[in-house]
Amino acid sequence: MAKPILDDQLAAEYAALFASLVIRPERRDEVQRVAERVLRPANRKQYETVEAQTSVPWFVVAIIHNLEADMAFSAHLHNGDPLTARTVQVPAGLPKKPPASGGAYSWVESATDALAHDGLDRWTKWTVPGIAYALERYNGFGYRTRFPFVKSPYLWGFSNVYTRGKFIRDGLFSPDAVSQQCGGMTLLSALMDTAEVAERLGFQAPPDSDEVAKPTPFLPADGSVLEFPDNPPRFPGKYLMENAGDKASVSRLQKRLAEMGASPGAPTGVFDTPTKYAIQLFQARSVDLDGAPLEIDGIVGPMTWGALFGPLSIESEWVKPRISIKKAERTLATAVLDVAADQIGVREIPPNSNCGREVEAFLGSVGLGRGNPWCMSFVYWCFAQAAGDLGVANRVPRSGHVRTAWKETCARTSGVRVVTAREAQVDPSLVTPGMVFFLGLSGSTGHAGIVADNINGKLVTIEGNTNQDGVRDGGGVFRRVGRKVTDPVVLGFAAFG
Repeated sequence: MAKPILDDQLAAEYAALFASLVIRPERRDEVQRVAERVLRPANRKQYETVEAQTSVPWFVVAIIHNLEADMAFSAHLHNGDPLTARTVQVPAGLPKKPPASGGAYSWVESATDALAHDGLDRWTKWTVPGIAYALERYNGFGYRTRFPFVKSPYLWGFSNVYTRGKFIRDGLFSPDAVSQQCGGMTLLSALMDTAEVAERLGFQAPPDSDEVAKPTPFLPADGSVLEFPDNPPRFPGKYLMENAGDKASVSRLQKRLAEMGASPGAPTGVFDTPTKYAIQLFQARSVDLDGAPLEIDGIVGPMTWGALFGPLSIESEWVKPRISIKKAERTLATAVLDVAADQIGVREIPPNSNCGREVEAFLGSVGLGRGNPWCMSFVYWCFAQAAGDLGVANRVPRSGHVRTAWKETCARTSGVRVVTAREAQVDPSLVTPGMVFFLGLSGSTGHAGIVADNINGKLVTIEGNTNQDGVRDGGGVFRRVGRKVTDPVVLGFAAFG
């Protein structure tokens, strides 16, 4: 089948989708953080250097960088492989020229090669439809040609335009998988809040507004359209479960379950066994606001509450004061997130060896040599860098062993705030960005990483010695979405500083 061309019909489709785009409420903070990272002066300078050499707008370069390499300047723009050698994944063997310095490739020379390889240095239609087409062509037209009922998450992820369906690897499509990546057009919509980007695309930057756009109802598992209340009740802030929950919240819950065809009987305000069974029935029939199946546990957390009442009912207001990256005064938590984010894209060399220049620096910070597991060493190293920048003490235990570090953390009496697994289950809002999570796995093994965000009980994390699937002893530093505050392997969380 011939590749689609950007004709008037396709351009009109892109324009209409972009005009209707609304960032999902539960993803707004995450998208905003990505946009702010793009706009950092040092990062923008790199993107503008590439624009000068290719004529690709700097913000488009940044969008591709986030999609392909999670904005790591240690990785190829082609596909996120390390700059220390030519690419291994598709497209493999690039750049064809050797590095100019004779060592590793510079990020700019790799990025310039990647854009030229895809012909973007010859593309001139840098309008909203032209950018959408260029991004879709860069990623491939597999969704459009093979699964046209799915709008490509590469473009529309984290917005109302995309719900579910994803290629989980080359050539293998899952209709139930949900992308955990911010789409390129979604990020562009956030960047258009800056006057310069908006004006380059022929738009006027929107005025500041606290108004929340009404979300598009999501599609439940049975294919029907669910209309949410215009003024839904807010999630009460504590999980509702059998024999636990305030009367008013439980009454609202029971009435809504009846409206949804899962009635527990007359509203009583008491979370009894029939209410638990009614919730389990609803959970079995429904999906959350990201289109993922709900956990069938009979407990009403923010995901189940949101599925019942809509995105506006859980718009993260129940999460206790979150750390704002816009604060004039940097904290250890914000500083460590910056340090950790800059390491995303680090990979073991050779793969699966627990070796490599950066990995060995992480291990060395706790006195360990090459070849050792390094997730806890990565955490310690990140905090050491951040604490050194701020001139404060690093209170993370200097240990490369997760369970030892957790035990020492719990024993400390000052400068550390510990949230146990039980406390987090009762009140997940206690877990805030910049904290360290500790997992207890089989035997004496464990895993640890840094919490980047808590989106109503779902964690965004930055982890070392892992992979996209979240295994321990994986091969690099990744930003992950998928862990839950209430995961049964959680030992607890700790805020240092």
